Amino acid sequence: MDITSVTVGLPVTDLEASCLWYGAVFERVEPDLEPTEGVAEYEVGGIWIQLVEDPDADDNPVAVRFGVDDVAAQHARIAALGIDVGPIECVDGAVDWFDARDPDGNVLSLYSLADESGRGTGGRDSDAGRSA
Repeated sequence: MDITSVTVGLPVTDLEASCLWYGAVFERVEPDLEPTEGVAEYEVGGIWIQLVEDPDADDNPVAVRFGVDDVAAQHARIAALGIDVGPIECVDGAVDWFDARDPDGNVLSLYSLADESGRGTGGRDSDAGRSA
């Protein structure tokens, strides 16, 4: 089997509010596609995030994780949007990461892998971008 693309479907209760939230996080004015009523899609980092309106979305949270070059910078940028973000967590020698929840409780997680020295780009040597 050859995988040619990846789409992650996320249930949302309010498509308009979710498009505003994801648009702000992904720095997009509007979705890349709206193929049908109740569906909006964003192409991000080689995958598609498909928001699907679902009145039961609160009961079905999903986690999607994205690798970024500088997790501390993204933590600060997303927090500055007024979005509640969790603290930057560090797994020594592996990864620095944080989570944010969209309006329906789905988890959007961003992470940076450790560099050759074993430190993640969020920096164990620095508290930059870490929330208390």
